[in-house]
Amino acid sequence: MPINSRTKGQAGEREVIRILREELGLEATRNLDQWRDGGSDVLGLNGWSVEVKRAKTPLIKQWWEQTCRQTGDHQFPCLWYRIDRKYWRVVIPIYAITPEFHISNDLEWTAEISPEAFCALVRESLTI
Repeated sequence: MPINSRTKGQAGEREVIRILREELGLEATRNLDQWRDGGSDVLGLNGWSVEVKRAKTPLIKQWWEQTCRQTGDHQFPCLWYRIDRKYWRVVIPIYAITPEFHISNDLEWTAEISPEAFCALVRESLTI
């Protein structure tokens, strides 16, 4: 029986939240109003607008454009995606790592990193 895309998406969001909670100790949650209001799929990661995608085939350019459209002011766009039977990957703008490179939100100006690298980046930017 095939998994419908909505169920798959919700499962993906829960996976990402589990990773963020384990790695960062944050109380991240799913945005249950996203279907109505738009915005991030994951709440609780200050400074980041997180979009989560689970799919059979990658549509990274489309996903990145959606992520950027839904990103609020004073937030970095952040795309977590996982292709079936593969590992999670995270796409972020290069300026999230090096602010001097705030040239564009185009996919060509992004970095694709592991969830562990993303969490290390966030951990380094957390203020006490």
